[in-house]
Amino acid sequence: MVLGPRQFEADKGAGAVLCAWSIYLSVRTQTTACAVSREPVDDAIDEAITAIDGFIIANSSLHPTHEMLEDFKRRAGEAELRHARQLGMQKYCETNLAQNFRRQTPDKIRASVKELLAVPREPVMNPCL
Repeated sequence: MVLGPRQFEADKGAGAVLCAWSIYLSVRTQTTACAVSREPVDDAIDEAITAIDGFIIANSSLHPTHEMLEDFKRRAGEAELRHARQLGMQKYCETNLAQNFRRQTPDKIRASVKELLAVPREPVMNPCL
């Protein structure tokens, strides 16, 4: 799914919204797929995804709907799980992307997302990490 004609441009604001969104989505997929016990940080990650969804809907030049984003997230999760199965679930679960990211406090995630979304702009992917 293309979220806007400029999605691969570099953000000149507070950060690449689509990059952060993709990381949060990956962390949630890995946490679920690897049956990691839920913690308060997972609630903050879910809140971040929801907030970014709203930002994308409000600011993307292609004006995706909530249903379009849900479909995109479902397909992205399925693609990641296919990759995980090819890699081997044990190896995928040992990569620790989710565990390393989930060491942040919920308040830190909330503050980071608030800062990221403070300025309305086209959501873009770059610079990503």
